[in-house]
Amino acid sequence: MSKLPILAYHNVDRAPPGVRLARLYVTPEQFERQMWTLQRLGLRGVSVSGGLASLSSGDCRKKVILTFDDGYVDNLEQAAPILKKYGFTATCYVVAERIGAYNIWDSDYLGVKKPTMNMAQLQAWLAQGLEIGSHTCTHPRLDQLDAAVAMQEIETSRTVLTSSLGVPVEHFCYPYGRFNEATSTLVKRAGYRSAVASLRGIARRDDDVFCLPRASIHGDGSWLKFLLKVVTRYEDRYRRKARV
Repeated sequence: MSKLPILAYHNVDRAPPGVRLARLYVTPEQFERQMWTLQRLGLRGVSVSGGLASLSSGDCRKKVILTFDDGYVDNLEQAAPILKKYGFTATCYVVAERIGAYNIWDSDYLGVKKPTMNMAQLQAWLAQGLEIGSHTCTHPRLDQLDAAVAMQEIETSRTVLTSSLGVPVEHFCYPYGRFNEATSTLVKRAGYRSAVASLRGIARRDDDVFCLPRASIHGDGSWLKFLLKVVTRYEDRYRRKARV
């Protein structure tokens, strides 16, 4: 059975002192070592579009999908040069109405305002051959919204990003990883080709492409744990334990 790891990142930077969930920060040095490791293993980091095409064809060996949530400036300034160095691509899921702003949805809880890429920076991301996906308009918990409101978040974000950036936006990421059957149906209806969720595991060819699992990469994880997530069935141990 064809399988393909999908790795999930948030920030590639050093965590500010005292910030909550400092594990969401992977330092540039950690990230470089991880990309070096992929290359040394003969693996190539690819975007969601590239990875899913390979998964569909059954020829996804030696590939790993790289994703970034929320569209932070450090993704461009810290991660993108490293991706370019190793010839990798990736997908960044952007919150459409928070472009050039900050993480309004959780800044109070985390205790830090993390700047998000503006339009010029998103264009610079695209110019490097990297991909943009949608992460809704405002980063709400979709599974707690009325269907009409959820659809507006899902559909309008795609429209805004497509018209503003001039590129297709075909992939979606559920905020907080949360969704239900109704939400998944709305994403399909909005015209997306895939969606990633909070489910743990390694993506398989026969998975529903609108609730794909990912392996979260955290700054407090060891290099060995990263290796386990990429080249072993470590994440699949949790497939049935994941909470939707």
